[in-house]
Amino acid sequence: MVYTTEDFNRDLAKMTELARGDKPTDIFLWVQWEMARTHRALVVFWLQVRKQFSTSAPVDDAENFLGFAKQWVRSVELHHQLEEEVQFPALNPPVDTGKSHDEHVELMQPLQAYKSYLESVSSGSESWSAYKADELTQAFIPIMMRHFVEELYILDPDALRKFIPKETLEGMRQDVAETAKVRLDPARDVPPLVTHNDDALDWPPVPWKITEDFKIPLELYQPHKGWWKYSSHPLEL
Repeated sequence: MVYTTEDFNRDLAKMTELARGDKPTDIFLWVQWEMARTHRALVVFWLQVRKQFSTSAPVDDAENFLGFAKQWVRSVELHHQLEEEVQFPALNPPVDTGKSHDEHVELMQPLQAYKSYLESVSSGSESWSAYKADELTQAFIPIMMRHFVEELYILDPDALRKFIPKETLEGMRQDVAETAKVRLDPARDVPPLVTHNDDALDWPPVPWKITEDFKIPLELYQPHKGWWKYSSHPLEL
């Protein structure tokens, strides 16, 4: 079945719907909300990468554009690693995360083909082709978008409240935060969340207070500032 623009917009709209509102204080609501915020940010990040395919950026500003594009792949990979290593074991059982795991496996092959192409362009062994990049992405975008929506359904707050103790979810949240501290490179992995969060002040979870005037420490944004100019909300730092 062909995955159309209408399908993409429908799936993004569902993520947006479940990501609305302020950060919940109820952990059973927070789990789905947090996942929806993350999925939406990754899709918005992706759209910023995709919109540059047919511009001069991949050739005239190759180092920065390709850094930005490869960071998107890394962000998806890190997100799935945290799920596989921390969240799925905490939720399953009673929540069946088997389908989400299978979707991760299905997604990885075409995603890695796209990643390899970006690496080849970066090394100079291949030239940039908007057509080839688009063709490679069409192999994984439908899988990813369907997965991003279906995964939110298994985190339905009423189901979580019925089957999982509050303490389990609180522990999972803490474990994700601790694992992220080890896995993430703050100067690479935090800025794209801040610059694709629809200017929210309550997400992503960071160890400083996000305000209208202060979004991220300068030392985290500056190392790859050239990448972040392609973001949906680049900062004036």
